Amino acid sequence: MESLPDQIIPEDTELLAPTLTVVGIGASAGGLEALTTFFTHLPLDSGLAFIIVTHLSPDRPSLLPELLQKHTLLPIHIAENGMVLKANQIFICPEGKELAVNNHQLQLISNPKHISAYHPIDAFLQSLAQDCQTQSIGIILSGTGTDGTLGIKAIKDVAGITFAQDPSSAGYDGMPNSAIASGDIDFVLPAEDIGAQLIACYQTFADKTVRNKTEQSIDNESLHKILDLLHEQLGHDFSIYKISTIQRRIARRMSIHQLNNVQLYIQFLTDNPIEQEQLLQELLINVTSFFRDSEAFDALAALALPMLFANKPNDYKLRIWVTACSTGEEAYSLAILFHEYSVKIGKPLRLQLFATDLDASCISKARTGTFPLSIASELSAERLARYFSLENNEYRINKAIRETVIFAQHNLISDPPFTRMDLISCRNLLIYLDAELQKQIIPIFHYALNPDGILFLGSAESIGSFNQLFTCLHPKWKFYQRSAELKQALTPLTLRKPLYSRRFEQSLNEIAPERRTETTTLQVEHFLLDKYVPISFIINIKGKIFYIHGQSGAYIQPPTGLPNWNIIEMAREGLRFPLASSLRLAEKSTDNLFIHKNVNINNDGHIETIDLTIERINNPEALRNLFLISIFPSTLTEPELNTTLLLTPSLPSEKDNLEHELYFTKESLNAAIADLEISNEELQSSNEELQSTNEELETTKEEMQSLNEELSTINTELQKKIESLSEANDDMQNLLNGTDIASIFLDCNLHIKLYTRQAKNIFKLIDTDTGRPLSDLASNLRYDNLLDDAQQVLETLIIKEAEAQTIENDWYLVRILPYRTTENIIDGLAINFININKLKVAELYAHEAYLMTAIVNTVPQPMLVLDHTLRISLVNPAYLKNYGLNHDDFIGQSLFSIHNNAFNTAPLRDLLNHTISHNQAFTDFQVDVLLPQIGIKPLLLTGCILKLSQNIPSHILLSINERPS
Repeated sequence: MESLPDQIIPEDTELLAPTLTVVGIGASAGGLEALTTFFTHLPLDSGLAFIIVTHLSPDRPSLLPELLQKHTLLPIHIAENGMVLKANQIFICPEGKELAVNNHQLQLISNPKHISAYHPIDAFLQSLAQDCQTQSIGIILSGTGTDGTLGIKAIKDVAGITFAQDPSSAGYDGMPNSAIASGDIDFVLPAEDIGAQLIACYQTFADKTVRNKTEQSIDNESLHKILDLLHEQLGHDFSIYKISTIQRRIARRMSIHQLNNVQLYIQFLTDNPIEQEQLLQELLINVTSFFRDSEAFDALAALALPMLFANKPNDYKLRIWVTACSTGEEAYSLAILFHEYSVKIGKPLRLQLFATDLDASCISKARTGTFPLSIASELSAERLARYFSLENNEYRINKAIRETVIFAQHNLISDPPFTRMDLISCRNLLIYLDAELQKQIIPIFHYALNPDGILFLGSAESIGSFNQLFTCLHPKWKFYQRSAELKQALTPLTLRKPLYSRRFEQSLNEIAPERRTETTTLQVEHFLLDKYVPISFIINIKGKIFYIHGQSGAYIQPPTGLPNWNIIEMAREGLRFPLASSLRLAEKSTDNLFIHKNVNINNDGHIETIDLTIERINNPEALRNLFLISIFPSTLTEPELNTTLLLTPSLPSEKDNLEHELYFTKESLNAAIADLEISNEELQSSNEELQSTNEELETTKEEMQSLNEELSTINTELQKKIESLSEANDDMQNLLNGTDIASIFLDCNLHIKLYTRQAKNIFKLIDTDTGRPLSDLASNLRYDNLLDDAQQVLETLIIKEAEAQTIENDWYLVRILPYRTTENIIDGLAINFININKLKVAELYAHEAYLMTAIVNTVPQPMLVLDHTLRISLVNPAYLKNYGLNHDDFIGQSLFSIHNNAFNTAPLRDLLNHTISHNQAFTDFQVDVLLPQIGIKPLLLTGCILKLSQNIPSHILLSINERPS
């Protein structure tokens, strides 16, 4: 305990739920060193409860509590069922059990043996996240494999805090690297630094009062700036998400960085692109798993799938759209479910599943189709074996399922929807969006579905007031069927991408008194714009309207039918042709300004003459390559106008209008013909290139076919060789394991090449130790010169044998010999460890028996040595001399059968049995025996326990004296 820092044990350890924050720690190989380092540098009075889950052998008691107690003054408990969590205490999962948390109480779960995927850390952290929500903290320390990755994700999903040990400081970096690669780790630190950061985060984040104050400090204007920054830098608009969710997530990031001032955080966010990505990931909330809410999928298979498969021809292709698919688990789950149902009913319909998400990184991960080993807890063993294969310590989805799914980045709010869908799954997305946006999205789903198509929502979601669009099929698991008849036309065009929703506009309009001066300035600017800036439009080269300024109803009019924001289609009579020709000319020309004078506009019978300018916008960058259309009153002077009106009071005449339109039509047609001629020449050139390319491809195809045949032949030969090698390897493994000899094969650098399973009883070996130096491994063998002897054998090629004992007192014959290949080349060493326990016991017994015999034989007094069954093991010469029998007549005989049962008396039998059972000697026991040919002898018997060895049962040394008459 001298190494501990000066700390005072906290008095208050009774801090219970709901104020208690719980720290879950997962560790495996190398975890003891990391745990001791962590707790050595952790302040005692942290106010936190700590739960440790490690990978323990169910057959061996854990020494972790005793070893850890040397490095901390905090109380350490072995977890028991129903134990209540308390602050400033450590709870350790016992061996052979899995641990869960429920209502701040520990629950022990029997550990299933011989399972392929054992992930106790994932299961524990997931239960911790579910029980403690934002008051959960997860830490992943040294260990191999991927256990803990899914648990960390669960904690991150409920806005908890996550840590991982720096892989460079970990004894084994498998678990930390896996957790870090998931993108769900907040801090990557050495074990000695985690404690300080943990306390700093807890003080600013776990305190509900501080957290609420931080959330309240994020006012609407600050929120506006943050979302504007994310939209500008990363292209994502979160203005339509629920304000409370956004504030909570931003407050979490502020607490992590210990920033209580939202303005400081905005500056930090502006200067730090990495933090922008981290905040984006926080707001996207990627929560998913295979067959999440398994009862919902069971209901889908029982209710919805029969409806979708009914009345479909065998060549029909079912189309499914999974929105917000995250990393693909739900999409693959649906694909598996459809395949199972198709096989079950014997109707092999084709499946085309579109999986979309806003997060490009999630889509990229989903496309790989690989998942950590911990998904075994989410899938049945049958599904795991049928639809997944194990590659490089990961599960990969089978090709047949992967090919049915198309992943794409897609913004449900602004991008056009997929159409003609039989099923749309949008689970647990709507709960993060405001009510206004939900009302716009539900009609889009109706539009995208086929007649009688099915909408699959999350259990906490609904279609709201759109009962006329859908029929509810299952009120609990939220299946809805599309209604064929509508009372009103609904199309996806009703949804427009907002940069900021109305609520932000309303919030920003509620200006504080100190900002009224700024508001007045804005109002003056708007007044001047309305009074002196002409009616204007901002459009792109295709004519799509982005912005309208002024009263434009006299010049554009929405057409009947579906809404269309193209200015050419909306332009009134007389304006359409100059606009179309100018845009066509602008597309081919580098000029920045196009002017049309005296354009006559017919506004419902009222004729107005205007001047029209179209100007290319070069600055600012955000508006580059858009066009500004400005409409001015005609520049005709008053005398000219009056003269014209007198001469032609009915101007403009119908003839003039027709000639005007014809002129623009000809102009447009000529431009179109010129474009078509250029396009035709380009197409002809492209066609020639394609023909040439096609010929080259045909040649290449023939060469590839020939090469493919050769590869097929080679592949067949290699496959046969692999099968032969596999059989030989199986035979070798069975032979090695059948010998019951621990063997380790080393290369010339004394690195491990192969070992038998019995070697694990001597060395701390795991599957990943292949290739590691033998010197790095911990051993139970008391053989300090093993490496020196191995190096000597490698140099001299002389076989070395030695006897060595393990910590458990097992004896082994260690035989070190050179490893020779079939070409008689020395390629390392083979070390065999042969158990010689029985031989050593036999040697010891023989040696002690020899000593005992020599001692007893030298005593002049008659003596017998009895074993624990009271049979004679030894007779000394004095006894044979006095009572006249051969030595061989006594050995192995019961004491009570010699001399014609002379010693067979009940008192003597009871006395000797009591001596054996109680290890108690006796003296001068009187007995009268009738010895053949000698007569009655009064004897005094003295007996004591003779302990030969620990491994040999006790014996009785019986001394015989004749009693004086």
